[in-house]
Amino acid sequence: MQIQVIVDPYDSGQYGQRMGRGPLRFRDEGLPEALTAAGHNVRVTEVSPGESFVPEPRAAFLLHHRIAERVKDGEGFPLLLSGNCNACIGMLPGLGLPDIGIIWMDTHGDFNTPDTSVSGFFDGMGLAAAAGRCWQAALGALPGFAPLPEAQIMHVGSRDLDADEARLMADSPLALIDAAQIQREGVAGALGPALDALRERVERVYLHLDLDVLDASIAPANQFEAPPGGLSIEQAEAVIREIGARFTLAGAGLASYDPAYDPDGRTLAAGIRLAGVMAEYGE
Repeated sequence: MQIQVIVDPYDSGQYGQRMGRGPLRFRDEGLPEALTAAGHNVRVTEVSPGESFVPEPRAAFLLHHRIAERVKDGEGFPLLLSGNCNACIGMLPGLGLPDIGIIWMDTHGDFNTPDTSVSGFFDGMGLAAAAGRCWQAALGALPGFAPLPEAQIMHVGSRDLDADEARLMADSPLALIDAAQIQREGVAGALGPALDALRERVERVYLHLDLDVLDASIAPANQFEAPPGGLSIEQAEAVIREIGARFTLAGAGLASYDPAYDPDGRTLAAGIRLAGVMAEYGE
């Protein structure tokens, strides 16, 4: 398969800082080579806001435009390596909106809006923005973007939701499968019914994997402490395979990896392994 690896090495608009280092490490330390060894044809490109100084969230929306252009103009399965989760917004217009679903693997909800976020951290609003709950004017300027119906969204692996964010998600038609349910019921038991229900609506999905969905004792992702009880690498792989048994992956992304918190390369190896599994189900 032809794979287009899109490198977005930014965190809060800053190049190669904190989680912005993660895409560079994946690119330079084995991910393209691992995909090539698995028999794929791999092309690597990098995006930039195109301006010397841009604050968040303007930088994020400029990057969304660049990512959308790469997805539309590129060939093959798009695999996005990003510092921030909100980069997924740039992927969506090139993947056939609104006839796809999103499966969002993340310890956080990323479903805050400016009215519910205490920190104001734009990256905690990425999934809410994809659903059209906020930032409508900026999203309206992104060619081809349309809010994704929330019944076509599934969130997997959460264990750290803000109170207001949790209320928004509880009131939404999206499917929410938290990490505790996976630990109680197993991957197939926890995800099966929700995946089957989503399959009645869409045949293709975008799979987002924030590496902090993994338990930090196994594969530490970044500076933001997550509660215990995260997924093992094997559980995360099983999640991807349950998805792949029902859907074609229209695209996928890895996000939120800061190499400074992974001195022995455990999370690097986990990300490369999981990217390889995602590529197995790409179109």
